Amino acid sequence: MERVRCYSILLSKFANSNIYRTMKMAKFKIWMVALTLIMGVSFTSCMDSDPTVTDITLGQVTEIFPSTVITAPYGIKFTAVNSLVDKNLTYGDYVQFQYSYNSDEQQVDQNTKNINVTIPYIEVIKTGNVIVGNSKGEEEENATILQIGYGSQNASQAQFMYYDKNTLVVPIYFLAKKEKDSHSCSLYCNVEEIKDTDTELKFYLRHYSQEEEVAEQTGYNRIYRITEALSAFKGITKKLPTKVTIYANETTDFKTDDLDKAKSELTPYSVEYPYKD
Repeated sequence: MERVRCYSILLSKFANSNIYRTMKMAKFKIWMVALTLIMGVSFTSCMDSDPTVTDITLGQVTEIFPSTVITAPYGIKFTAVNSLVDKNLTYGDYVQFQYSYNSDEQQVDQNTKNINVTIPYIEVIKTGNVIVGNSKGEEEENATILQIGYGSQNASQAQFMYYDKNTLVVPIYFLAKKEKDSHSCSLYCNVEEIKDTDTELKFYLRHYSQEEEVAEQTGYNRIYRITEALSAFKGITKKLPTKVTIYANETTDFKTDDLDKAKSELTPYSVEYPYKD
């Protein structure tokens, strides 16, 4: 089950300390689940006699009827024993979810292919736009962000992850007043920047807000399909990149997302690209 744990965050190191301190507990409980993507942990009872295993991961909905089945990127299928009809899931949705099962009733090891689980929490991870062209997208943003993942100061931690070779999962923190979905974060790949000797594929994250005011720190995970960008990169360099970097326009003031409070330079977040031709 070690591969399962690669897809959830070690909650004792949850996020940036500034964000951590300001979150209300009700929302913190949601964030404990919503941003568990990078490093792993299992939550079990403090009592050795309790066989309940609780964990958090992500996957893609591969069956809806008669039961909801979610297939994780590492191949394990999670079959929900409880009904998820009220969640309005559709085939192909990317989701983050919490699950639990009784380890006395199901023996789970590295050879396990399917686990019957109870899923008390599930949320669809929406797909963000990826624009491949001749622009960094500066004209398409009107707001800064707070950070990606653990924040740039924690360079030893993965800041985003690969769902598969063509798909990124990026946790993004920003300021909002009420509606998170009024905030779009798009990735721009400027093909004109790519040189035939490059080994790094660059993206520029641009945050567009439809809200005129901000009130609190929040965020979400987004799926980004980078197939076209990879194809463009390989077409010029004749190879796949060795790492992917996302440049973000971060604020210097955690109370405003105004662009005039942005850092003097874009903040880079880099993760090694593990896939080969």
